[in-house]
Amino acid sequence: MSTRSSDPVSSVTTAVTAAVTAWVGRAGGRLRDGAWRIGLAAVTATVAWALAQHLLGQPAPIFAPIAAVVCLTDAPGTRGRRALRLLAGVCVGVAVGELATRVTGSGWLQVGAAVAAGMFVVALGSINSLTLLQAGIASLLVVGLASPQSGWTRLFSAVIGGVLALLVSQVLASPSPTRLLVVAARDALRVPADALAEVAAALREGSATRAGAAVEALRGGQGALATFLDTRSTAGSLVTTTLRGRRERARVAELGARLGGIEYVHASSVLLARTVTEALTSGDDTPEHLVRGVEELAAGVRAVAADPGAPDPRADDPAGPRPTHEIADELAATRPGGLADHDAQLAAQLHLLALDVAALVTPAEAAPSPS
Repeated sequence: MSTRSSDPVSSVTTAVTAAVTAWVGRAGGRLRDGAWRIGLAAVTATVAWALAQHLLGQPAPIFAPIAAVVCLTDAPGTRGRRALRLLAGVCVGVAVGELATRVTGSGWLQVGAAVAAGMFVVALGSINSLTLLQAGIASLLVVGLASPQSGWTRLFSAVIGGVLALLVSQVLASPSPTRLLVVAARDALRVPADALAEVAAALREGSATRAGAAVEALRGGQGALATFLDTRSTAGSLVTTTLRGRRERARVAELGARLGGIEYVHASSVLLARTVTEALTSGDDTPEHLVRGVEELAAGVRAVAADPGAPDPRADDPAGPRPTHEIADELAATRPGGLADHDAQLAAQLHLLALDVAALVTPAEAAPSPS
């Protein structure tokens, strides 16, 4: 009786522990992802404050660090546009707030009127939420603080913070779009590489459970795929808005075109894993050449995942996987003719997946020769 009564408690404890562990893991991941942005914004805000104090003689130049922080906490590919929108909103807000202070003075009613006026002026040319927000906040601060500083001094303070943020984000600390793309592709490809290895192992063992787990792993890997697609968009923005991006434009275009089929590799891997699961559940034996095909294809995808930036990844040792384009070309020749139903379906899907993998690499004979 005591054992049965303690089971629910143990189950709840295990569930709570798992939930807490998962939350800590997610929180740690968010902190790691945001650490660079937070540190960059904090350092730039400090420099903006000190610079505005020195150049403008302001005891508390709040507009400069505010502009820097708001600009630098966004994703790398949008910081430039964000800085320009912020500067537009702050400039309008400061101008409207200064005018309102000179004409009507300060007070609770004037604060509300200035905020509305600043946002209405911005809305004449743009309804971007950031520009509207900054216009309203700047108007509020100017009227609410009602300090003896001139409007021009406030305006210059905001410009210092925004221009400094532009300099940091677009020139001094702009990320490499090539590196962002390669890292995202590596993470996205590891999912199908590991899952295909599990599918091959399931075929060797005759384990439908293991193959089914590979299907679930592929479904759970959609987050890495979505990150890659977002990163590809970010890299495209960086090559048009940053100096470093312009220098890497050709490389980013080549990688984007070559690695764009990663989502097809994911989809084809899911179909292949499901077909294997169904075949193993029904107790069918899979021909040896198809099992070897899955194994070699898994090795090929893993080779690409290890170095997505290489046009035709190879293993470091002679005993490793063959050049990826050779694996893909050979598997692409696998045809379903003369096979049982499940085997024919598996062969057809293996053929399609091999073609998708082949699109991720550049065959050696097509590589340009050194001049």
